Amino acid sequence: MSFQKIIFISFIFSSLFSFSQEGSVSMAKKNEQTIEFSGDAFFASNAITNDFIVAFYKGEFLDDALKYNTSTRLLQSNRMGGAAKAGFTYSYHSLEGKNKPVFSFSFYDRTNLDVKFSDDLFHTIFYGNKDFAGETAHLGNFQMNFLRYQQFRFGWKWKGDATHGSFGFSVSLLSGEQNTFIKADKADLYTSPDGQYIDLALAMQMHQTDTVHRNYFAENGMGLSTDLFYEMPYIVWNKSGKIYFEVNDLGFIRWNSNSMTHSVDSTFHYDGVNVNNILNTYGGTIPKLNTDSMINKNSVFERKQYTTYLPFYFNIRTRTWYGKQFSIEKGISFLFNSSAKPYYFLKFHFSTRKQKAEFSYIIGYGGYGGFNAGVETRVDFAKHYSIHIADNYLFSSVTPQSANGMGIFVKLVRKF
Repeated sequence: MSFQKIIFISFIFSSLFSFSQEGSVSMAKKNEQTIEFSGDAFFASNAITNDFIVAFYKGEFLDDALKYNTSTRLLQSNRMGGAAKAGFTYSYHSLEGKNKPVFSFSFYDRTNLDVKFSDDLFHTIFYGNKDFAGETAHLGNFQMNFLRYQQFRFGWKWKGDATHGSFGFSVSLLSGEQNTFIKADKADLYTSPDGQYIDLALAMQMHQTDTVHRNYFAENGMGLSTDLFYEMPYIVWNKSGKIYFEVNDLGFIRWNSNSMTHSVDSTFHYDGVNVNNILNTYGGTIPKLNTDSMINKNSVFERKQYTTYLPFYFNIRTRTWYGKQFSIEKGISFLFNSSAKPYYFLKFHFSTRKQKAEFSYIIGYGGYGGFNAGVETRVDFAKHYSIHIADNYLFSSVTPQSANGMGIFVKLVRKF
């Protein structure tokens, strides 16, 4: 049994034991405990529409209307990406003594996808190379990074006061499950005017983890990451507020020696070729040729370790209160080690008089997509429970032909 699994099982049993000790009500509460279950997922693009993404994911037929609607939105360089995160967090705060830190433990299953591609690549994949007769299609400036891993996070937080802000940090152990990284700096495809031959100039690198072990907790790699945050209170025009600085997921994964590395830097010439679908090299379009033979004959192949640096966030945001029930939050988020642009957002918070519920409306621009708008809500119910639901792409299902993003966030919290 792996070290991570031992930590995980031991923590569950210790948590259950601590919960059982809270069966009787003591005269003075000595600690505060919470456990929360959460799931968060999103996918967005600056050009690819939601109906195209859904149809492609389900394996449905991509008709001319779908392809044309997307092709009219393409830029010379385009981006798309997303992330999924699901798991739980347990936190413990001792009330004995002064300024005791809040300790937390989290487990998450995480997935990241980042893609950068050219408009010529899209047209060649979905329309073929016929339209490029006598021209060169620039398929390069392409990059894809698919990452799947499990995270064991240990965090500490110190609560501030009216003059000193809260701060905290965490350290995470990462179990790498799967990674595919492709980077093509150059991929120029020339098609002769009469369609008798094509020339492909290709400079590409590819890293891939062990294809045999792709199961949950495959442990194809190990890594570390950290989170940091600091919040500082302020008063502007007699209005109180806070400014937040956050760094999330700053880290790396080192993949094991069973990982594969391909590199290609060469020029290829093919006679009598008409590529109707670049994803299909069978059926006679390129006789006696498939992707495996191309890799084996024209690339350098090695099995060795390599390192992936995680996409990480650096966030700056402020929140100003106008009374006890209304506040405005605004900020900017940078996602490094990715093709995403800076994300700017503005959020309006409305809470009930007793702070039992809060409703928010958010508008933003950037990231992997363009403009987005959505809503969030948090509601305390029963005696110890609260639920938090957010949808930052509120109109994605209403106008899938024009929307460029989709996502959902759900969190259930139990207090002890």
